[in-house]
Amino acid sequence: MSFAGKQIRLSRIFRRDDGKTVIIAVDHGRRYGAIQGLERFADRIKELVRADIDALMMTPAMIEKVFEIVSGKVGLIARIDGTGGIHSRDETDDRLISSVKRAVAVGADAAAVMVYPGSDNENMLWEKLALVVEEAYEYGIPVLAEAVPRPPRLPDKFDPEAILYGARISAELGADIVKIPSTGSRESFRKIIESTPVPVVVLGGPKVDSLEKILRIVWESMKAGAKGVAIGRNVFQHDSPVKVANALSLIVHENYNHLEAMKKTGLLT
Repeated sequence: MSFAGKQIRLSRIFRRDDGKTVIIAVDHGRRYGAIQGLERFADRIKELVRADIDALMMTPAMIEKVFEIVSGKVGLIARIDGTGGIHSRDETDDRLISSVKRAVAVGADAAAVMVYPGSDNENMLWEKLALVVEEAYEYGIPVLAEAVPRPPRLPDKFDPEAILYGARISAELGADIVKIPSTGSRESFRKIIESTPVPVVVLGGPKVDSLEKILRIVWESMKAGAKGVAIGRNVFQHDSPVKVANALSLIVHENYNHLEAMKKTGLLT
């Protein structure tokens, strides 16, 4: 394993001056098909790379389709699982769609996989993460684990104990970055971060009606010690995705609060 290789790739995702990151997830097509906001994929990517973001997350196949747009502008995280489509029998039966080797071949700076603690597929998903970490070790590429609690055993995905359970096991199995839901409480989220010995980034989840609400969650999470965000639908489904992405950057990198960031970017007048 090349330690230097892993550190170089991480530095293309996390800014060297503050160690934080704004990741925009555009990997939703693997699960939803032509989801609203990503129908014209290349056009949306052309917009997003104009924003002050650090990385994009997409499947290896989509990296190949937009490499000329993203090359040298943003870090790339390859989503290498995605069999749990919304019309499949079980969304948590999320198996690999790519190898780590392919992620490296298309120029990715990290590989990402899903785990659903509490689901009936939990054992298989932990094994998947561990095997991906093992393969990634050989190539010196970081692994991002997205850990989202699910029924039947962890029905509340915002429960702090459930989130910590998934975050800590992900780190124990070798994930270099953990992407998790926010608890909604600065105090409880800080405890999770303190017990997770790798960088934590906050996910955005489904599109919400109130942009102010999601940006406030991001601000609270950063104050609790998060190292950034990995948000998709609340950016690319917004009428002004570049403005939202820039607002996220102001919160993550410039310590703006949610209202200040909205005013600065023209999202709040």
